[in-house]
Amino acid sequence: MTDASTQPVGDGWIAGKDPSLKVLSAEPLVLETPIELLAGQRVVPTDRLFVRNIRDLPGARDLQPRPAAGWEVELTGLIAPGRVIVRGEDLAGMAQVEHEMVLQCSGNGRTRFGAIPGTPWTQGGVANVRFGGVPLSAVLERHGVALRPGARYVTAVGQEPDRGQARPIEHSLPIADVLDRSLLALELNGEPLPAIHGGPVRLVTPGLFGTMQIKWLTRLRFEAEESTSYYHATEYRVPLQPAAPGEPFEFTLENSRPTWRLKLLSAILAPAPGTSVAAGHVSVSGVAYNDGSTRVDSVLISADHGATWIPAMLEVPDSPFAWYPWTVALDLAPGTHEIWSRAVDDRGQTQPLDGKVAWNPNGYEWAGVGRTTLTVR
Repeated sequence: MTDASTQPVGDGWIAGKDPSLKVLSAEPLVLETPIELLAGQRVVPTDRLFVRNIRDLPGARDLQPRPAAGWEVELTGLIAPGRVIVRGEDLAGMAQVEHEMVLQCSGNGRTRFGAIPGTPWTQGGVANVRFGGVPLSAVLERHGVALRPGARYVTAVGQEPDRGQARPIEHSLPIADVLDRSLLALELNGEPLPAIHGGPVRLVTPGLFGTMQIKWLTRLRFEAEESTSYYHATEYRVPLQPAAPGEPFEFTLENSRPTWRLKLLSAILAPAPGTSVAAGHVSVSGVAYNDGSTRVDSVLISADHGATWIPAMLEVPDSPFAWYPWTVALDLAPGTHEIWSRAVDDRGQTQPLDGKVAWNPNGYEWAGVGRTTLTVR
């Protein structure tokens, strides 16, 4: 077998991944999962998990784990003492916990907004996975770290920029979320965290979009203000006020917000779009999820463009951050049918029928009703 570290970067190849994954970008590597590989999966196997890299880290283009021994994460900023080094081998020796959670790229569904520059995601930039690691709160306690007054954010820094590059990959997260549930993750789906998915150490915070789950973690800065770096202050943001499609927008920290929390969403995973099925009872299934702050209460299904809705059978996961599988049987006559799915949470919030009402220049956070088209014969 060819070693992944010697395989040319430009061809989109990666050892161990399902060959059905679609290459959206070869460099940096971006792989999308066809939805038929997500259907029926309570936890998506690592070989089917999408990949979204902003920059390819040398030596990390495979599913092999990188050793935690020798890896260091620096804690700095508004803490006492002012600087702490957390070693990977020490993390590996601490008590581990596990979070089952949805991992989703903030650009997933971008193509539904229309012609927006960026990775052309359809529905496959999402998965339900299990991350294992050490709670950040436990790390702080072990090292005797106390927060200083004014600490409101934790800025996580991933892979360092290559020589000559001026854009570090970092994001600021609300300190309450981080202290409540962030992990310094060492495992994915019960195995050592693969290099391509951020191993050996990744900051993972359930309920947040994938861009905030910082790979190859090297530093945590405890700060009073959000980072002004490109990826946090400009790139992964949406306007605070609605923007008209095509309207130019210059992002600032004051007029926009980060793509932090997952939106309430449902997706139809089976049958796959364009499938031909026999008339009569047709089983339709999918998943629903949100940021875990409230329970997904129901998923409603329509086969007549929203004129009527019927409830699906919804399974409630053990973890509030995991996805909720659902299924429904529809009685469909011959012809072409567009099936819609709409999630509702226990606060009465639901998905908009037209997700384009949340149009934004970067095409983030698509949250419109799930749709698929079937041919019934």
